[in-house]
Amino acid sequence: MNVYHPRLGAGLWLAGMLVIGILGGQALTKDWLETGFLALLPTGEQQPDIAKATTQHNQLSNRKVIWLAGAGTSQEAIAHAQKLKQQLEQSKLFNKVLLEFPQQQYIQQYQQLFPYRYQLLDTQTQALLAANPDQLIRQNLEILNSPIGQMQAADLERDPSLLFGRYFSAQNPIKLNLEQGIVVLSDRQRFWALLLTDLQDERLQLDKLETLSSLVDSATEQVKTAGGELLVSGMALFTAHGAQSAKQEISTVGIGSSLGIIVLLWATFRSVRPLLLSSIAIGSGLFAALVTCVLFFGKIHILTLVFGASLIGVADDYAQHFLSDSFGEKDWNPRKGLKFILPGLSLGLASNLLSYAGLGFSPFPGLQEVALFSAMGLLVAWLTVVLLFPLLLTGFSFDHQPGILKLTTYWEQRWPLWVFKHRRGLSLLLAVFVAGGLWRLTPQDDVRLLQSPPAELIRIADKIRSLFPMSPDNPFFLVSGKDQADWHQNEQRLLNRLDALKQQKALTAYEGLSNYWPDAGRQQQNYRLLKSALYDSGLLERYMTDLGFDRTAVQAELKRFAQAERNALTLPEWLATADETKRQLWLGCAQSRCQSTVALIGIKDMNVLTALQDLPGVAWVDQVESVSSLFARYRIRASGLLLVAFCLASLGLGLKFGWRNGATIMSVPVAALAVSLAMLGWFDQLFSLFNLFALLLVLGIGVDYGLFFFMAGDRRASTSLGVTLSALTTLLAFGLLAISSTEIVHAFGFTVTAGIVTALLSAPLIGLKVVYSPRRHERLHGCRR
Repeated sequence: MNVYHPRLGAGLWLAGMLVIGILGGQALTKDWLETGFLALLPTGEQQPDIAKATTQHNQLSNRKVIWLAGAGTSQEAIAHAQKLKQQLEQSKLFNKVLLEFPQQQYIQQYQQLFPYRYQLLDTQTQALLAANPDQLIRQNLEILNSPIGQMQAADLERDPSLLFGRYFSAQNPIKLNLEQGIVVLSDRQRFWALLLTDLQDERLQLDKLETLSSLVDSATEQVKTAGGELLVSGMALFTAHGAQSAKQEISTVGIGSSLGIIVLLWATFRSVRPLLLSSIAIGSGLFAALVTCVLFFGKIHILTLVFGASLIGVADDYAQHFLSDSFGEKDWNPRKGLKFILPGLSLGLASNLLSYAGLGFSPFPGLQEVALFSAMGLLVAWLTVVLLFPLLLTGFSFDHQPGILKLTTYWEQRWPLWVFKHRRGLSLLLAVFVAGGLWRLTPQDDVRLLQSPPAELIRIADKIRSLFPMSPDNPFFLVSGKDQADWHQNEQRLLNRLDALKQQKALTAYEGLSNYWPDAGRQQQNYRLLKSALYDSGLLERYMTDLGFDRTAVQAELKRFAQAERNALTLPEWLATADETKRQLWLGCAQSRCQSTVALIGIKDMNVLTALQDLPGVAWVDQVESVSSLFARYRIRASGLLLVAFCLASLGLGLKFGWRNGATIMSVPVAALAVSLAMLGWFDQLFSLFNLFALLLVLGIGVDYGLFFFMAGDRRASTSLGVTLSALTTLLAFGLLAISSTEIVHAFGFTVTAGIVTALLSAPLIGLKVVYSPRRHERLHGCRR
C-alpha cells in the first residue's frame, strides 16, 4: 500500500485486459467449443494399446445414427423411409445415407474373393468337412431343392460344392429380411424400414447438433402426420441432448445469478456505479477465464461453461466486500477501504485458488478445465477490484444506510448470542445430525451419471436395439500376438469360446476378423481339408455326377482346384474388400505386435465374458467399468487431497495468526464440510468424486468467511453485510446448479450450497468470546436500563 497508486494500478489492469482481448480475438475465431461426452473422460491412465483400441471402437458408433420408419405394412414403411432419405440427404449433415442394400458393393466383394474360395471356409463348413463330409453334400442337395435353390444354381457350375456361398453368407452373422433391396424388420405391431446414416464429423459443433435435433423432430412429425412412426437413435442424439441441456443451464445460471446480483446490489447501494463495477469485475473474470482455457486446452467443454456460469456469484464476492466496507466508517475512502480489506481478500483468494488447484490434479479433462477456468476467473476478478476499483470509486460515497445492513447487523448481533445460549443442545443436535448423515452416505462412481438422458431417448434406443441387434456394445476384447500367425491363433481361440457362449445365449453375436480371414497357415489347412474330404475321396465327383454334370465339367473343376493350391489371400487384400465395420476391427502390426478388436453384440451375461480375458493375448476392455473404477480410485485420492488442503490452510493460518486463532478460523470450514456431507446422506444425494471437489470449494469459501469475521474488529456490521451479500450471490449461482438435470452437476451444486449456508451461519460465531463475553453483555444491558 505504500507504493500503490490508483492510476498506475488501473493502467496495469487495462494493459492486461488489452492483451487478453487480443489473444481472445485470435483464439475465439476458430472452433473452440467441445460438446462430446467422451472429451470429459481421461485417456492418459489407459495403456496406449487400449486407448487406441477404445478410440477406434468408438469412432463408428459416435458417427452412426439409426433410423427406423414404421407402418402397418412393409410397403408403407418403405415409402416413409424413401421420403425420409431425401430429407436426410438435403440436410448435408451426413456423408452416407444408406437405405437400399448396396448390391454393387457385395457383387464386387464377391468377385474379388471368389478366386480364393478353396482357402476360405467358414467355421461350420470346416467342422462338417472334418467330421462328416457326406452331411455337407446332403445339405447342398436340400438347398438346391429348396425355394432359394434357384439363386444358388446360378453359381453352381463355378462353385458346385457351394463352399463360397456358405463362406460369403457367414460374413453377415445376423440374417436380415430384404424387400426391394431395403432391410425390413418387424414386431407384433408394425413393419420397420431401416435407414443407416453416418455423420460427416463425429465431433459435431453446437450449431450442427441443434440442426440434427431439429431434423429429428421435423422428420418424426412428418412421418407421424403421414400415419407412420419414426424411431431414431445414436450417440450423437445423446450428445445433442446433453449440449442442449448444458446450454439451457448456462442461461439459467447466468441470467439467474446476474438478475439476483442486480437486485441485491440495487437494494443495498441504490446506485448505478456499484452495478457497473461489479459487472466489470465479473465480465473481465469470465472473459479472461474463457480465453485462457481455450488457449491452454485448445477447446473448452460446454459443461465447463455451466460451472463457469456459476462463477458469477463467486467472482462478485470481492466487489461486494469492497463496496460493503464503505459503510464501516464515516470518513471512508477507497484507499483506506482497500488497505483494510486487502489482507482478507488476498488470503481468501489464496484459499480459493488452493481449492481450485485441487481440481487441476484430477485426471479428468473436464475437471481440469473447471479448475483453470475458475481459478483464472477469480484471479482476474480480484485484480479488477484491487487495481481498478480505487480509481473508479474516488470521490464516491453512500449517503444512506441500506435496509439489508440493518438486518445483517441485527442478525450478526443476535444470532451468536442465541447460539451461545443454547450451545449444549445445538452441539448435541449437530453431532447427531452429522453422524446420522455420514452413516447414510453411500459412494456412487458410475461414469454414466455424467449423462442424464431423458427416459424417452433411452426407450427408443432400447426399442431399436431389440429390432436391429447389430450395433456393437461398449465392452469389447483386445486381441494381441507377436505376429499375424500368433494373433490369429489367439483370436481363433477366443472366437471358439465365444461361439460356445453364443449357443448358451450369453450374447447375440460377435465380430472378429479371423472368423472371415484365415491366415496363410489356416488357408493351407482349409485347402488340404477340402482335398482329402471331397476331391481325393471322389465324393465331389460322385456328387457332381448325380447333379448331372458331365465328365468335362468334373475335370474342369478338378483342374481349377489343383491350380489354386498356391493361392493365398493376404490380410491387406481381404481388408480392401471388407466393409468399414470390419476394417475398424483391425488395429495393425507395430513393434512386433499385431492387434485387433472383437466386437460384441447383445451382451446378456457380462461375467462369463470377462472370464475369457485369461486366454493368451486377450484383454477385456470395458470403458464404462474402467472409468467408473477410476472414479472410485480418485474419490479416495480426492479425500486425501481434501485433507492436505485442510492441513495447508490450517498451517498457513496458524503461522499467520497463531495456532489457537487459526483453529478458530478453521472451525468454520470444518462445520461446513461436515454438514455438507451429512446433507448428502440425509437427502440420498449422489456422493462421488465430484462432491469431494465441491467440498474443496466449500473449504476455500469457509476459510474466506471465517477470515473476514476474525479480522473484522469494530467493523463487524459492514463485514456481516459483505459476507451476507457474498453468500447470497454465490448461493444464487450454485443453488441454480443444484436444479440441473445432470446428476453430477446437481450434486456439485447441492454440496456447495449446503456448505455455503453452513459457513454463513458459522462465521459470525468467530470472535464470540471477545465481542460477546457475558460480562460485556451484562454491561450492555445495564447501560440500557
